[in-house]
Amino acid sequence: MDASGLDLQAVFGLLRAGSAPSVSSEELARRVSSCFMSQAPSVTHTDLMCLCLTLTESIISRLTAQSLPQDATKYYEDVMRRLFGEMHLMGKLVSLLRSGDKLVSHLSGKCMSVYIINDIRISGGSSWMWRHACAEVFEKSVSSGELDSCLWSLTAVIKAVLRGDTGPNQRDVLTKLLSGLDSSIACLYTHLLTPDTQEPHKREPLSLSRSMCEFFDLLEVLSAARLRYGVCSSAQRIMFVESRALLHVVRADVEYLVKKRALLLLKRSLLRRAGEDWASAEAQCESREDPDLTEDTLIMADKVLQEVTAGWLKEVPVKAKASFFGGNCEVSLGRTQKDDVILRAVSLILLKSLEIHIQSPPRKGSQRDIDVCGYLTELMSFLQRHGTLVSPDAHSCSWVSVVFAEQDDDMMESAKTLIGLYLYQKSLSCSDSGVCVWGCNPHCHFILLLRSLSFDHSVLLDFLISSETCFLEYCVRYLKLLREEQTAFSSSCRHIEDCDCAGRRTDPAIQAPPAVSEMLDVVPCTRSSAGNDVQRLVDYGSSDESEEAEECVPGRNSGNTEADSGRTQSGMVQTEHESDSLLGKVFACLVDLRTAVTRLHNRGLFPYNPKSLLKLLNSIEPHRNMLS
Repeated sequence: MDASGLDLQAVFGLLRAGSAPSVSSEELARRVSSCFMSQAPSVTHTDLMCLCLTLTESIISRLTAQSLPQDATKYYEDVMRRLFGEMHLMGKLVSLLRSGDKLVSHLSGKCMSVYIINDIRISGGSSWMWRHACAEVFEKSVSSGELDSCLWSLTAVIKAVLRGDTGPNQRDVLTKLLSGLDSSIACLYTHLLTPDTQEPHKREPLSLSRSMCEFFDLLEVLSAARLRYGVCSSAQRIMFVESRALLHVVRADVEYLVKKRALLLLKRSLLRRAGEDWASAEAQCESREDPDLTEDTLIMADKVLQEVTAGWLKEVPVKAKASFFGGNCEVSLGRTQKDDVILRAVSLILLKSLEIHIQSPPRKGSQRDIDVCGYLTELMSFLQRHGTLVSPDAHSCSWVSVVFAEQDDDMMESAKTLIGLYLYQKSLSCSDSGVCVWGCNPHCHFILLLRSLSFDHSVLLDFLISSETCFLEYCVRYLKLLREEQTAFSSSCRHIEDCDCAGRRTDPAIQAPPAVSEMLDVVPCTRSSAGNDVQRLVDYGSSDESEEAEECVPGRNSGNTEADSGRTQSGMVQTEHESDSLLGKVFACLVDLRTAVTRLHNRGLFPYNPKSLLKLLNSIEPHRNMLS
């Protein structure tokens, strides 16, 4: 069979089966290359090009994965060597980026990406022609299929490097990869995100929306490269230094999804979470090698605060109902009637900006002391406008449990940040009066969190064991605060109970104080007081069988004596008596948590040394007795 009559569909089948066709590698390469010859546009020719592009990508992917037998590997390696060597396929792929057919343009960019990734893995190099083509397109800064494909291609290559798909020496590879693209990416940032720099006919909203989404993906991988490997260039700094352009996307004439993506990018940048969903877990953050990162993050935080002062929160759009995957169809899950993704992002952007500002050393020409309560009052007004606090009798601090009910990692991050803001504001005013008015009472946040979990200590134990949230850091920080502010904690318990009573007076049908999530129309997803319906990380019930664990529970002798049993029974009676009060339920939950952690630690089942945590949990026992 000659090359012109070769059935490419059959080649696909052979490739999947791990075998090679009967024709020579030269004939197959010539057949694939002939698909990209200039011809009059037609449906048949376009389909053939898409088939050849997909086949080429599949061959490279199988070679990269090293999933073919040795003889098939040698055959397909020779095909690729001929295509990208004597037949100059890379130049043809670059020209196809300008194709009017968006699918052809995208597939050519995808084909180039897998080739570059494999080339970096084998030789450590990347195609100069590909980098030059991307730089030229970025400098033109016109939203188009060509720009989208180049953005996608570069993003895919950097992601592969960060995931470790190209081998070791990621930092050197990234530095070399970005060396020729630095200025062009910075130019694209300025032109694409600033409406005044492009003529109206070049900013068709739908095309611009797609280009901006692709660009946000690129900015995130650049930020991830900076966090993990300390690779820093002007293109990576511009997102922080010129972050006002990102903030202004909320008022641009683009799709709602683009505005959401911009806010999520700001949130991940301030939280230093860029790339956490897909980057290699083995890559540790090396931001210590980037001395400008702390300064750049502070610049971003200051610009956020300036925009909030200027009324930015009033311009942030929030759909009345959530929509997914960028679609226009608004759906309602359960009783959720708002886009919580936007509410969480905006809340954390402001909270982290405040935290970064107050933790930074004073700078020349900047205001050191800021009015935290003023900013939080603005945030509360923003949330109120979008129906977050649906009950007039709801406690003001319950906004944390409501906004972050479906996102545990964000909830812990916000609660941890609010402790710092509370202590900062208290240091300025020497008083915590009115702290609940602007929703910043950490005692209320902790109490309401426990109540939303039905005071189930095993859920807290899950949080402590899991690395998906910063609950350990939050828990330690709060327990230190609780040790110093027992009176404030007791007052918070009474305040919440008063709010419950007010709610019951408003609605006589309510017979018992509901959980805050029920009172505010929020349904927790996987939290249960029974614990039987929720899958646990550890079988906590089995730890009760360990007599050895009992020896290390504070307040007990080494032996299991009758006196110990008496104290245990006394403690159970006391817990039952206290269970009628909110304060008693909180302390009982913490005591149960202490006992569970101690048992697991003594059996070698706890994933880290919890002695510091146990010391704090032990210190609350005297305060429990005193406040009770």
